[in-house]
Amino acid sequence: MKLSEIFSDFLIAKEVEEGCSSSTIRAYSYDLKILHRELGDLSLTDIKIFHIRKVLKIFYDKKYTKQAIARKIACYKSFFNFCYENEIISKNPIKAIKSPKIRPEESLPKFLSQQDVREILDFLNENKNITYTSRMRLTIIIRLLYASMARVSEICSLKVLDVDLDQNLIKVRGKGNKERFIPIDKQTANLLRIQIENRTLITTNLSTFLFVNNRGTQLKPRSIQQDIQNLKFLLGYSKDKKLTPHIFRHTGATHLRQNGMDISELQDILGHSSTNTTKIYAKNDLKRLKKSYSHYHPLEIISDKKR
Repeated sequence: MKLSEIFSDFLIAKEVEEGCSSSTIRAYSYDLKILHRELGDLSLTDIKIFHIRKVLKIFYDKKYTKQAIARKIACYKSFFNFCYENEIISKNPIKAIKSPKIRPEESLPKFLSQQDVREILDFLNENKNITYTSRMRLTIIIRLLYASMARVSEICSLKVLDVDLDQNLIKVRGKGNKERFIPIDKQTANLLRIQIENRTLITTNLSTFLFVNNRGTQLKPRSIQQDIQNLKFLLGYSKDKKLTPHIFRHTGATHLRQNGMDISELQDILGHSSTNTTKIYAKNDLKRLKKSYSHYHPLEIISDKKR
């Protein structure tokens, strides 16, 4: 069987049996297309470990980050494990391949300061180079990304009926199609009220998507990503300054943790199935860690008494 002949079955299994999100499926599909492009349509039984290393070498030469390479290795491991478990191949060519070691400081998510967030929202409020409709939509989406810490795909999937303005809650569907309720602040809720009122002027169907494009169809994550990249350019940020939908999710989570939110509560909001995923936000909060250390460690207490 050729390499490309099993892609569809693999992606269907990931979606149906494991409940992977559409964005994850697209990422797997993209990575598999790269594998196919670099190796050609080889027979699966002819693929050896040196073929995999050849593809990984291309990623290293193109200066992909360790995290990006690790994600691609995870995709290829999942694919060849699927082939092995379904007896399409008798030996797994990627079994001995290891992901790059990522130091703890390299895995910490980047985030914006509270001042950064205020400046971005003020810029959107005042800038007249962006049409009013585009500014309002992007303002609401950025506030929602930051306030709810929902994934951009979850924001795009929101429907009018998923917003509870009486309790300032939104209902999102995360990975594995799991639903969770997330509280939002009053000002963001008021902006959502305006958004819903504008939507209901067009249709009274509450099951329609909250955010739509110019054609009236569901707004896609790619559109939001592009809008935020355009905003980054207008803000005059350098190439090194990261501004993406996911940054606002990380930023909201980090600010909540800095202000004292419990890790288990943060886990519920973020929709993480494991506390290990959420613990990265504890590592981000070094100021809080140092303050706690100074308060509790006996040597610090003794030092304070001697002063």
